[in-house]
Parts: sequence; C-alpha cells; structure tokens
Amino acid sequence: MSFASLGLKEPILRGVRAAGYETPTEIQAHAIPKILAGAELIGLGQTGSGKTAAFGLPMLDKLCGGPPGLRGLIVVPTRELCVQVAENLRTYASHAGLSVCTAFGGVDMSIQESAFKRGIDVVVACPGRLIDHLERRNLTLEKVQMVVLDEADRMLDMGFMPQIRRIFLRLPQERQNLLFSATMPKEVESLVEDFLPGAERVQIGSRSQSAKTIEHRFAAVAVADKQYALERLLQREPGRVLIFVNKKLGCERLGNALKRAGFPADAIHGDKSAEARYACLQAFARGKVRYLVATDVAARGIDVDDIELVVNYDFPLGLEDYIHRAGRTGRAGRSGRALSFVAPSERRLHEVVAAHLQGREVPAAPKLPGRGYGMPKRREGGKPSRGRSRTAHAAH
Repeated sequence: MSFASLGLKEPILRGVRAAGYETPTEIQAHAIPKILAGAELIGLGQTGSGKTAAFGLPMLDKLCGGPPGLRGLIVVPTRELCVQVAENLRTYASHAGLSVCTAFGGVDMSIQESAFKRGIDVVVACPGRLIDHLERRNLTLEKVQMVVLDEADRMLDMGFMPQIRRIFLRLPQERQNLLFSATMPKEVESLVEDFLPGAERVQIGSRSQSAKTIEHRFAAVAVADKQYALERLLQREPGRVLIFVNKKLGCERLGNALKRAGFPADAIHGDKSAEARYACLQAFARGKVRYLVATDVAARGIDVDDIELVVNYDFPLGLEDYIHRAGRTGRAGRSGRALSFVAPSERRLHEVVAAHLQGREVPAAPKLPGRGYGMPKRREGGKPSRGRSRTAHAAH
C-alpha cells in the first residue's frame, strides 16, 4: 500500500515525500481514507504508531485549495507536543500553500498574534493559551471545518477537560471531529459520548497495549543504589536513553548528578521555561544530549524515533504511565527496550505491569538484568552479589 492509494492529493503527497515517508503505518492506512470521506473518527494506537500523520495528512488534504482562514484546529496537551505536531504539519503542507501556526503558553502572546495576522489555515494549540487568544479576539473559530483532540488521555490526566468543553462550545455546529489517543479511560469515553456520538473507531492493538517491538526488562534495585546502577548502565549504552522520574525535583537532581559524572545528559520538567525545554529537546533530538531525564508531563513532547532505551528510574505510578513511557522507544516499527528499576516499595506497582504484560514472558518477580549491564544487587550488610534476569521479549 502507498500513500497515493489512500486518495491524497498530489501537493500533500509531495509533502509526504519531503517528510521521508514511504509506506503508511497501520493506523494511517485505516484512518486516512475514512477521514477523507468525512467520517468522524476515534483513533486508538500505541505511542509511535503514526497518529500525527493519520489526522494531519487528511486534514491538510481537505483544506488544500480552499479559501484562506482558520479552518483546522488541533488541540494538544503540552507545549512540546504543540511544537512537534506543528513542525510535522508544516512539512506535510510544504507544497500545499497552507499556513500552520501554534498557540501555547510561556511565550509572549503578541508574537503568536502577529503570526496569525500573516495568515493561518491550521492552528495547533494548548487549551489554556487557545482560550486566551479567543477571549482577546486574536482568533475566531467560526470557519473551523475540522477539529482534532490529540492525546486526549493525557489532556484528561492534566485536568484540561473543562477547557476542552469550553472550546467545543465556541465551534460551529457543522464540523468534522477527530479524537486520537493511546488509551481510552472512562472519562475520555464520556467526552466521546458528548461530542463524537456515533464516531467510527480505528483501533490498532488492544487498549493500554505497548508496541510489540518493545522488549521489557525489570531490575530489583534498592533506592540507595539506583544512581550507581544507572551510571553503570549508561557507560554501556551508546545510543539515546530517556530516563523517567516521578518528581520535578528528583528530575533536576538526577540530571545534574549525571552531568557531574561526565555524561552528556540533561533534564526536562515543568519548572523549566518553555524556551529551556525546547532547547533541551532540540539538543536531545540532534544527539548533543544522549541521556535525557524527564518527568511524565515533560516527556509528552518528545517525538524522537530513535530512542534505543527507556529507563524507569522511578517506577511509574500507574499502568497507563508505564505504557506511555515505554512507548517513547520502539516507534515507527523500530525495535526498542524498556528497563525498569524496582525498589522494594515499588514491587506492587511492578506486579500490576507484569500482570498486564503476561503473555510476553515477563518475569514473575523483578530480578537483575544480565551481566552486560554490570549492575550489582546489594545484600543487607553491603556485599554486592550478581544475578541474572530473564529477558521479556514481545511477541512478533
């Protein structure tokens, strides 16, 4: 199957080629023809399955050649994701004469307002800043033909549902609604019932499922030994590694500790300015920073296809968080690995994840990774011992 066979116009196909895409992913192959035909759609797929192109390409295709003005709206949860989605859409639209603008917090509103005045066909926006622009009449949604809620599950987690409902009330009655998400919790189902009744569904894989290209491993590590274990691990990792922690303060401390130890590392979290976070992401994407420590919210904007390893330095607090974290690797059909440190207090959380992944030969109890990681497990009394874990391979 090719992108041309999906029914996309030539200017959009030229943008697809500019993006370096050759064949559509599964969710793109299923979603694009339905959206082009005018269907309202709910797209469910693992992180990295190609959802941005699945809604972005048909949106631009339908707007191509139409009258100027804001006709496409994409709502996303974070500044970083806003920038990433907009950059992708600009590439797709590079031969279609369409203008894509962003609206997110942390920068002067007048800069964004000036961009709107130069011409706008699509806006990619975070909910709060979009409402600010609407209230100041910098934007109007009266001509919007298509609306996308991207990463709806994370917008729910971040408390954006009241703002989403306010935005929907300002939209014209005649429009095409699309919702894309990695998971579908009950609260998102409620939003679907209100705003997308009768929408078609395209679901790639089962709900809350991590990509089959990801290998999952777990290591029992005492809290006091985690930094030492991580440093030993990174010494043997030549590629990009994304390291997750649960709190902003721990994120900053660990990033600084790795830098002091001589690793090309940095940290990204919500207390950093938008400019600092963007610079950090660019350095990671370009390879200047190879080890990035991140909190869950900050990591939502990380759209780098060749992250080789995800490390859960702090075990995620819920199954959905585990799926989202692991989904930062193994993207676009590539293989990836996820390694989670499990402290004694985190064993219950690990059991939940292990039970979900059962069918994938996940070890029943966390054990040390193989000797290649060189991570000693410390017994009471301080003497290190070595152990070997079984490797959990995803079924292909």
